[in-house]
Amino acid sequence: MTDLGATEKQDRVVRHPNGRSVKFNIVGVTNLEKVVFYSHGFPASRLEAAVAQREAQRLGLTLIALDRPGFGGSEWYRGRRFEDWAEDVALVADHLGVRRFSILGVSGGTPTAVAAAAVLGERVSMLTIVSGVGPVKGMSSTKGMNPVNRWLLLLGAGMPWLGRQVIWGVAHLWRVFPRLVTLWFGLLLPAADLQIVSRREVGLILMKNIREALVQGVRGTVSEFMLLASDWNALLSRVRVPTTIWHGDADTYVPLVMGENLHRGIPGSVFHKVVGGGHFMIIDTMDRVLEGLR
Repeated sequence: MTDLGATEKQDRVVRHPNGRSVKFNIVGVTNLEKVVFYSHGFPASRLEAAVAQREAQRLGLTLIALDRPGFGGSEWYRGRRFEDWAEDVALVADHLGVRRFSILGVSGGTPTAVAAAAVLGERVSMLTIVSGVGPVKGMSSTKGMNPVNRWLLLLGAGMPWLGRQVIWGVAHLWRVFPRLVTLWFGLLLPAADLQIVSRREVGLILMKNIREALVQGVRGTVSEFMLLASDWNALLSRVRVPTTIWHGDADTYVPLVMGENLHRGIPGSVFHKVVGGGHFMIIDTMDRVLEGLR
């Protein structure tokens, strides 16, 4: 395993044997001794991991943030499954000479991270989930969620053809008018998050992150939304690596019940309820979250 060096930390692209591209960047230190693969939120991109730069550097961690298919610079393809991201992680890990690593899944990136941990097994030393989306299993699985997010997920689960059309329209508006994302968050995030996202440095990262997420168009957003709304509950019981789950009890974007359901479904997982924490509480608890991955 080699040190990447500061000049090699910028965006990089690797390709599968079939030619499909995967884009990633590196946050934190460059020595690749303690590696964490980062699964970004929804809709988002590899740029989201910039919020962890300071703490990753302090703790000696290398965060490798991959764009998922259709987001940022990773190529979209038909028929994608959550489990397929394991191939992307393994491709990048092998390219960099990394044998073992941890996985960190945030918000809508949770099922992808769960699937990768399940598939890659012994290569994964630990799985950490923060503010994670859980499987949609009827009204009770979305209890406490704001009405818009709840309606979208239940629509996608119950009437997929209509859910697909609605999320296509929403994502298209975000792409054409990116400032609408700020308005979206302002209206739907819990009060606990507003003071976090209003910080200038956080706001800049989030805006760049969303713009990059939609640079290819909206196919990635639509296809992943349909996966999020599908029945992926069986993936949870397949995880056999140490798992830690963090969730704020003031989160109405992805409610506490989803974190609790993830905890019940993943064998042996450890659950941390963050009192007063909203959906973006990771920004203020980054030190504790990453210290658990050292």
